[in-house]
Amino acid sequence: MRTRVLVHATFIGMLIALTLVPPAEAQRGLGRGRNRPPEQAPPETPAPGEYSLDGPQAIEAVNRGEGRQALAYYERTATQAEQEGNQVRAARAWHAAAVVAVRLGRYQKGIQSASRGIELFKKAHPRDLKQADLGAWASCYSHLGSAYRSVRDFAQATKALEEGLEFAKTRLSGRHEEQVEGFLLNNLAQVAYAQQDFKTALARNTQAAQYFEGAESRLAPLATERSRTNLRRWAASSFLGIGRAQLALGHPDEADAAFDRALKHARLSGLREVEVDVLGGQGSLALSRQDWSKALGVYQQSIALSDQMRRITDHPYLYNGLARSLAGLGRTEEAFAAAREAVRYVEELRADLGDSALRSGFFEGKQGIYHYAVNLALQAQRPEEAFSLAERSRSRTFLDLLGSQTTLSKGRTRALVDEEVRLRARLAEAKAEAQDGSASAESSRARAQLEALDRDYRAFLDRVRKENLEQASLMAVEPVTLAEIQGLLPEGTTLLEYHVDENGVVVWVVDRQRFKVVRAPGDRQSLVNQVRRFRGAITKMAPIKDVQSQAQALYRRLLEPARAEILGSRLVIVPHGVLHYLPFTALRSSSGKWVVEDFAVSTLPSASVLRYLTDKGVGASGRALVVGNPDLGADLALPWAEREARMVGQREPGATVLVRADATEVEVKKVLESVGLVHFATHGELNENDPLSSAVLLVPGGGEDGRLEVREVFGLDLHARLVVLSACETGLGKLSRGDELMGLQRAFLYAGTPAVVTTLWKVDDRASYELIRAFYNRLAAAGPVEALRQAQIETMATFPHPYSWAAFGLSGAPR
Repeated sequence: MRTRVLVHATFIGMLIALTLVPPAEAQRGLGRGRNRPPEQAPPETPAPGEYSLDGPQAIEAVNRGEGRQALAYYERTATQAEQEGNQVRAARAWHAAAVVAVRLGRYQKGIQSASRGIELFKKAHPRDLKQADLGAWASCYSHLGSAYRSVRDFAQATKALEEGLEFAKTRLSGRHEEQVEGFLLNNLAQVAYAQQDFKTALARNTQAAQYFEGAESRLAPLATERSRTNLRRWAASSFLGIGRAQLALGHPDEADAAFDRALKHARLSGLREVEVDVLGGQGSLALSRQDWSKALGVYQQSIALSDQMRRITDHPYLYNGLARSLAGLGRTEEAFAAAREAVRYVEELRADLGDSALRSGFFEGKQGIYHYAVNLALQAQRPEEAFSLAERSRSRTFLDLLGSQTTLSKGRTRALVDEEVRLRARLAEAKAEAQDGSASAESSRARAQLEALDRDYRAFLDRVRKENLEQASLMAVEPVTLAEIQGLLPEGTTLLEYHVDENGVVVWVVDRQRFKVVRAPGDRQSLVNQVRRFRGAITKMAPIKDVQSQAQALYRRLLEPARAEILGSRLVIVPHGVLHYLPFTALRSSSGKWVVEDFAVSTLPSASVLRYLTDKGVGASGRALVVGNPDLGADLALPWAEREARMVGQREPGATVLVRADATEVEVKKVLESVGLVHFATHGELNENDPLSSAVLLVPGGGEDGRLEVREVFGLDLHARLVVLSACETGLGKLSRGDELMGLQRAFLYAGTPAVVTTLWKVDDRASYELIRAFYNRLAAAGPVEALRQAQIETMATFPHPYSWAAFGLSGAPR
């Protein structure tokens, strides 16, 4: 089997803060007092406990393992300078803070510091700025781009770097402009690489390398060693990028040569952080050649060097590479231990990002690390740990995608959320201060404070678990164990949890008494293509024989391998990846039956959700809210939906029925939290780019825009035992890498209902009416899951094509 190689994808902090002038000139104006004329400014000599505001000196602090202390000093200095009205000194300090923060993996701090530095440099009077300040200003753009790239916000990264290039063209000249363009090109190459545009990355790195090697060859014999060292550092960064791009393009020999040149420049410059990243690139190359022993030695060396620097930004990738090396040597247990370390470092770095958008982007790029850990756990015969890791990745990304973008609390839990934010912020700062590693009294006090705050935070989470377990799950990842899932499943119910990655499809088959892991045939990409073709055949009303043939092929692939382990008549399916878009009820067995004819099927966004559904909907009101055909104009009229709403209202005594002009968002919100059943027969709007803005469309007015958005639903406190969204594509949403489907169904589950009926595509209006009528006819006697199954079977007698009945699905408790 050909080994898939995870190319070392981060070389943070390659772009060194500019010092484009001789040392004496560069240090003018960097003293602690007011700016003096250049000829009067002596070189800065920091007092004990202080650090130079010079960028390369900040990097040296990181190399000595003093990055945390330096960052704290620069932040204090910048804040004090701003208070004193010294904008230039504050800008220099914020620049130095950005230099250190990015290298330490403190990306949010890096973004904040670089942005503030740029802002203050812009405000400063030109006569107060020295040549070195222009270099620091350009370096702020570089580090801002690096930080955004590291959290995978490529649009913001590109914007920052292109602004830096424009700055270089308008404010710099000659060799200064060329060198600035060189390191900004390196950074833009990293963005292109992250977007898998390897040819562009190669071209930009090559252009930058030519700049820097050419500049070094043109240096005068009496040029300072510092100038020569800086050019070597930048050249090392360029050749590292060339090596990574060549490796990704399938040119291992060219990559090898580039890595050798990068390592030569890095060692000549004495920059250990570049050496770590070059070693990581050489490790990826060794993996691609299946030279497991060499890869192992290289990764061990790079981890040791990173540890000496107390710099963990690369640890997720380095430990992942170490795991792959050990696995190649057949040392599975050691490989799994390394993979767990990779996961731990991913979560440690992610925890420092307070901004939810940054967390989500950062985590998206690390899913391969979780997937590999899952596969190693299975190879090590640890299916329970593999299940836990799979659930952990889903839960983590769901939490990050929500983050601060919406209100994740309901009434009484708001204070808990606020308290958690404060405690986590204090804990993050304490961790930074305690990672000094020295034996000083100050470091000992910092570590003691960290231990105390950690105890406080764990005690707080214990308290939240007692008050509101679901709220606790939104503060810390707490995936369920297999044993817990087994205890929550009703008799006669089998849970199928899927995990899809490049190695294929894994299925955990779980019931109350036992579990088993089975593998489905084929790879991820072929499955994606197969599901897309099947959905297209259904939604475009292809001949039913074609649909049946594709349905049988998917059944053989996804359900047949697990069929012998399914003993009951109810299935709970936890999809993964593209399977979220698959109507499992419309798969077809070799005996010619649709799945819905054999099983009552429900889905869950993740197995972890199951433990929060048990008590939801208990003691719900008997009243119903029914909304249909809001007056949104002739083009959006849904006459059968209005008929459907009136029909449901007649079947539910005391129902509030809102149709046409009465179906306003204001009126809906007045009663939504007090009813026991909610039914929407309306249009839904899906926004995959901004999933929290996906919405049920209602009539605007009274201060409301007519869009009941996902972010609003998450803030509701519902008590309904069932929510039916008989609307267009309400079962879809943003498929995060992690991989919870972020949409209306997930929002309503969190808001308080144990079961949500949604649709996967735009449903025929009349067929929808008939299916909903049959569903409510059976709801009281059969419960929602079985009632939906029987309604689909009845509907297919009149509308046999799956387009008319298979779009409907129930997500939630298997009742």
